[in-house]
Amino acid sequence: MRKRIFLYYIILVIIGMIATGFFTSWLFHKYYQQEVEQSLINTANLIHYQVSENISNGKNPDYNQLARAYTKLLNDSDRQFDKKPANMYRITFIDLDGNVLGESDPNTYYQQMENHKSRKEVADAINSGTGRDIRHSRTLGVDLLYVAVYSHSAGFITRISLPLAQLNNINRIILIYTIAGTLAGLVLTSLLALKFSSYLLKPIRKLTDISAEIARGNYSKRIEVNTQDELGRLSASFNEMASKLEATVADLKDKNMKVDSIIKSMESGIIAIDTKNIIVLINPVACNLLGIKDYDSTIGTNFFLTVRDNQIVQLIKEAMEKNISLTSEIVVGTPQEKILRINATPIKSDEEFTANAGVIVSIQDITNVKKLEQIRTEFVSNVTHELKTPLTTIRGFIETLKNGAIDDKEVAYKFLDIIDIESERLYTLINDILYLSEIETIQKDSNIGTHNLKSIVDEVFSMLENLARNKGVSIEIDVDSKIDITANRNRIKQMFINLIDNAIKYNRPNGYVFVKAQKAEGMIEITVKDTGIGIDEKHIPRIFERFYRVDKGRSRNMGGTGLGLSIVKHIVNLYNGDIRINSIPGKGTEFVIRLPAVHVNK
Repeated sequence: MRKRIFLYYIILVIIGMIATGFFTSWLFHKYYQQEVEQSLINTANLIHYQVSENISNGKNPDYNQLARAYTKLLNDSDRQFDKKPANMYRITFIDLDGNVLGESDPNTYYQQMENHKSRKEVADAINSGTGRDIRHSRTLGVDLLYVAVYSHSAGFITRISLPLAQLNNINRIILIYTIAGTLAGLVLTSLLALKFSSYLLKPIRKLTDISAEIARGNYSKRIEVNTQDELGRLSASFNEMASKLEATVADLKDKNMKVDSIIKSMESGIIAIDTKNIIVLINPVACNLLGIKDYDSTIGTNFFLTVRDNQIVQLIKEAMEKNISLTSEIVVGTPQEKILRINATPIKSDEEFTANAGVIVSIQDITNVKKLEQIRTEFVSNVTHELKTPLTTIRGFIETLKNGAIDDKEVAYKFLDIIDIESERLYTLINDILYLSEIETIQKDSNIGTHNLKSIVDEVFSMLENLARNKGVSIEIDVDSKIDITANRNRIKQMFINLIDNAIKYNRPNGYVFVKAQKAEGMIEITVKDTGIGIDEKHIPRIFERFYRVDKGRSRNMGGTGLGLSIVKHIVNLYNGDIRINSIPGKGTEFVIRLPAVHVNK
């Protein structure tokens, strides 16, 4: 830029100086020619007058001698730079017929000279008294200025010519001075151009450097404004623009951070896809639900190449093509399947000629919801079945008694015992359902106190001792008497009852139940282990579901409601604990529970 300005400035100066030199030369040439022409006219008139006077006085002049005399006088008096013959005056006397009467050039014999009547200056002089012309002399190789004068009283024409070589000499001198002046001006101009270009480009260079800094993200850079000219106003405008840009970028960054934080914090997956099927926005939840591993490089990729699920692809294509919102529940993932509710909504565009600007896809994992719906359905079905069975039995025996069986005491008492057993079973089932419902709905437990864990276990043992004896099962207890637990005593008691009761019921004859409790890392670790039938591995993930039975017929015959382990799981969760199962079919089952020693209500 600086070199270009410097070069343009020099070229401009050269053109200006050359134009000035040529104009001055042309002007001087014109002025000099007019002056020489007028001088020759005056001289020719003077000579013509003197010769005419001599003729009037009766003298017969020698025109050839007079021409040479006058020429010598003029050449001696003229201050010429070059005294060569080709640069001297020349006088010629001509009659009205064009014949030469006398010639000042000693090398030319006037009587042999051609007729001059056709010469322009001679013809003009005869017609108007004065004539002039400029012609190139092939003999001398220069331009000559011819001036001729004539008067009717004299009867002859006086012509004076002067080579314009003098004018060429002056033009040459002007050219030399012009070139010298141009060179001197170039030196001075070069210095001024360097200074001027530096002055002009310094703020522009600053502007360029700071623009590059702003382009790299450093929006705090500003230009120092020291002048009031156009550059100063440009700098001020640039600073104002940079300030607004900095504020705008900061606002956009803040909004983007907020939007990004909101999108990343959403529990639902969000994907924005443009009309070219390119992902322009996606959150980690969507990547996780769709099995996309590389979250950082997902934006900018083709959605249909990234997500290769035909159902999802067809849903989005249809929503985009028809410009309508569509929702579908799609099963994805193997081996662990997930049920996703996917909603594809077209992005409305402000441009009327565009159907839409893409699609917003929202994804929700409804696997647990569907599972809960299934559990609820199964729960209602199981409750209905469990309630219906004892009620049907009770109604059947009551009907039988009404029909006459009541008169037979032995049969009547037998039926009444069955009705009592079924009523007890129905009562137990209802109590378990109500107890489970209570645990599921409470936000925090009540009647919290600090209790000795061994005393609770001993109390449960005394309640189930007869059941174990009748089953031929031995119970061994290894609970440290120093362990205290802060919780609702009845909840912990119910947990032990359900675990030990199951361990007895599903044990083998002459089997064992081991109950152990110890402190470990600030937690109370409780173990209930039996030597019973065990649980197959495929049943373990569902063992804590309500009414789930490994062997439905056997469990119902043993008087179980199918809610015991579900109640245990909810009690453990209520106190922020965890429970796990270790079981080998045919060898026994072990329940390991970890509970905080001190319960903190949520």
